[in-house]
Amino acid sequence: MTKDEQFAELMKRPDIEQIEADYLKLLEDIRTELVARTGIAQWVPKDEPITGSGCGDFPGIGGNVRRYSSGHSPGNLPDAKWQDAVELVESIAGRQGFKLHGAVVDRPDDHEVTLGNDYGAELLFGTAANTTLSISTGCHLTRAAKQRGTPA
Repeated sequence: MTKDEQFAELMKRPDIEQIEADYLKLLEDIRTELVARTGIAQWVPKDEPITGSGCGDFPGIGGNVRRYSSGHSPGNLPDAKWQDAVELVESIAGRQGFKLHGAVVDRPDDHEVTLGNDYGAELLFGTAANTTLSISTGCHLTRAAKQRGTPA
């Protein structure tokens, strides 16, 4: 794919600032519902919850990938509540186009699932010593790059 074709593909996607707002709200909604419905502890935020980099799959275009960590909920989500919690996360994340891809880890007291969407984003939800939740975006242009209308 040429640079212009790659840029055109990224122009079809929301800009990274919109995705950030959407995904931060999504994480907030999931955390709130997990605490309310499963009884897990309130989330402890991470000191640096947002990191980012350029896009490996669209190099030199001016796109960004961001990673959002929800920190952790202290303690393990009991096995008896795990499937219900996964279904809750899947339902809420589905509003942003995420679909369950499957288990990364699935053993007693240690579980992790991954969900993804059409933009290449990945949501990870897991429990072991603590319960964790994070999203890595796919590649998105900045608002400035979209306004510029041409590759960097």
